[in-house]
Amino acid sequence: MKLQASALILAVAAWPALGRSGAVAIDTVDVYFCGRDGSSLLLGSGKPLAAAIFQKIGIHINWHTGELPAGLRAFGIRTLEQAPKSATSGALASTRLEGWSGTEIAIYKDRVQRFLDDHSNLAAVAAGYILAHELAHAMQGAPRHSESGILKAQWSNDDYQEMIFQKLAFAAVDVELIHRGLALQPAHPASELLADAPR
Repeated sequence: MKLQASALILAVAAWPALGRSGAVAIDTVDVYFCGRDGSSLLLGSGKPLAAAIFQKIGIHINWHTGELPAGLRAFGIRTLEQAPKSATSGALASTRLEGWSGTEIAIYKDRVQRFLDDHSNLAAVAAGYILAHELAHAMQGAPRHSESGILKAQWSNDDYQEMIFQKLAFAAVDVELIHRGLALQPAHPASELLADAPR
């Protein structure tokens, strides 16, 4: 684990600054709500907030409805009625990486609905933060979480308070790794599953 963390720190340190003038280059990412499985109904209300979160770090999200087109650098979102038995306890979703044209996020409807019911004070913002968390995994292309911010494995009460005021943001290391992941277009092993559990 220490070796992995050291490699991650070295990779981030080696990554050049995103802009010498302080400006962040804009990268455009296409995201598809796939199929007729209710993805758009369950989390669609979170699209404006998720888009705003990514806009702050120099990424423009183009939202689409329909199947993920082959050969296009894009991410798909599907909803499963129930979390599979293989899902990590408490995970709200998982991301399967199969190269740029096959990266799909599976949202676990039963768990997300329970999360939304349990955190009714987050009703206006929870969907946006769930989308931002999962899309960040897809953009980074790595099975990792951060100690703080949107990509924490488990959100705290303090994080929920920041969400209410739309102040919870990505940690600096996550911003670097998101841009690096989008720029490198790495070849991923087929069917690598990244499960995560913000709660």
